[in-house]
Amino acid sequence: MPDQPTDEIELLDMLDRPCAIRMEYSPHRLEQIRRIVGACLRSWGLHKLVHDTSFVATELCSNVRHCDDSTFDFVISRTAEGVRLEVADTSPEMVPVPTEPPDFFQTGGRGLFLVAAHASAFGMTPTPTGKVVWAELGLGDAEADGCD
Repeated sequence: MPDQPTDEIELLDMLDRPCAIRMEYSPHRLEQIRRIVGACLRSWGLHKLVHDTSFVATELCSNVRHCDDSTFDFVISRTAEGVRLEVADTSPEMVPVPTEPPDFFQTGGRGLFLVAAHASAFGMTPTPTGKVVWAELGLGDAEADGCD
């Protein structure tokens, strides 16, 4: 089987590859995203990042519901400091990164503020077909020691 890793180094390299998926937004997809994030992080030994990264991924992906086209691309990749999440959608709207706490009595508008609070870096990049909203989460004080 030519697609199978031939040694331990190749296997480790394969496990560290980014996970990229394309899907249509619907609320039940958010649970799938959380499971994908958890599986990737556990395979990379980054168990302590599962909760915060799953939360941030859910917030980023849930914003696709505001786009005319609900198709989006989700990528999770390992970095030297932790992980990077990217959500590419078809909306060209560049929402300002919130710097002040939102009105918690409103029905929306808290997600990106919470993402910014959990992420070590966060931003948006325009693309020819819309934008990519990204966030990076680092290990910080957490160690990837195999505990949830």
